[in-house]
Amino acid sequence: MAKNTKRLQELRGSDFEVAKGQPDIRGWEVRDNLGHLIGKVSELIFDSRAHKVRYMVVNIVDSKELQLEKRTVLIPIGLAILEHKNDDVILESITPFQLRALPRYSIDDLGTRSERAISEVFGRKDTKGVSSDADADLGEEFYEHDQFNEENMNRPRSKPSSIVMDDGMPPPSRSNLSESDANFLRHEEEKRAVANASSDNTSIRDNEGPQLKGETDEEYIRRARKNLDNRK
Repeated sequence: MAKNTKRLQELRGSDFEVAKGQPDIRGWEVRDNLGHLIGKVSELIFDSRAHKVRYMVVNIVDSKELQLEKRTVLIPIGLAILEHKNDDVILESITPFQLRALPRYSIDDLGTRSERAISEVFGRKDTKGVSSDADADLGEEFYEHDQFNEENMNRPRSKPSSIVMDDGMPPPSRSNLSESDANFLRHEEEKRAVANASSDNTSIRDNEGPQLKGETDEEYIRRARKNLDNRK
């Protein structure tokens, strides 16, 4: 039996472990759909009654680009998409505003009130009838929601370039980028131009290289950012 009798427990230090065949995503980087680094998964919150992971504990990094500051938050597991080839957790539909609105995580404060607040940040509207007792455990019905659907982690990512506008036409990929992403892409293109003009093979190897055939601007940005982060 687990030493802690509360329903939700940190996986580390409990008598539970990640189910056989499931990836242990602790230590994986957390990124948005364009590759911006959000933080890292430091822990998993486990439901000792249902034997399921309910939340990721994410250590958010300082990011001027996303206007985020260093803090630790909980994110429902069903909002994550796993990218196994890079050991990345993708938060495809979560905005920086939502990340800033989340309460800071503390295991001592984990209860009904904080769980309701987290779910409401991500748009859930059916928590009003849930007990407001901060120390109470929520019933199983609270977790019968898409935010806690573990199968979502294996769903395919959508591609920003494939979004269709109201008139039925896909948006131009460059104009669909944020200002910071457009500036990043221009900077990378300038780097490639300088490298390609150089006879120094080392400079070319150190550069990210041209966009791959069929690779959208958004996909190139994500790959380039990933490589740059790995060099730091």
